[in-house]
Amino acid sequence: MSEDQPVFVQLRRKDPSVQWGFRMNGGRDQGSILYIQKLSRNGVGDRSGLRPGDGILKINNVPATYLDHEQAKMEIIRSGNELDFVVQRDAIDVGQHRGAQTKPAPKQRSEVDEEPSMYKGYTNPSVQSRSFKILQQSLNYSEAPQGNHHLNSNDLQEEGGFGYCTNVAPTLIVKRAKESD
Repeated sequence: MSEDQPVFVQLRRKDPSVQWGFRMNGGRDQGSILYIQKLSRNGVGDRSGLRPGDGILKINNVPATYLDHEQAKMEIIRSGNELDFVVQRDAIDVGQHRGAQTKPAPKQRSEVDEEPSMYKGYTNPSVQSRSFKILQQSLNYSEAPQGNHHLNSNDLQEEGGFGYCTNVAPTLIVKRAKESD
């Protein structure tokens, strides 16, 4: 495979307490592409094939070109235990990039720290984990009763020619046929 071609890298971990093992720099707000600055030896990122200097093109199918550093961190956090990158190999010369700065600018370097903590902080109720969304879709929540339910006349109450069920699900509507004389 040519070094000029983008590379798909999958990072997987069994437990959120395990760190991803990389340091990401850059972002639109910092005037630089997002890139991998440093890897922890034998960390998840190192074992998965990330390299220092890899430019991040996508984070979980989200184009990273226009992401600020904080937005990129949030995409990584939202990924749960399955993180996918599309990277461009050797996009940044990490040694040269580091040497050009006399001292690091604030917010330039960051690590995603997901260690367990007693303090939970604010949690956004509209953000759901990928596994919760999959579970919710597989259950396909519905108000209809499960299994076979046989209705009898005691289960129905009449209202304007319609009957509705009182013993099963409140959204189930049963239309009663009018009796012919």
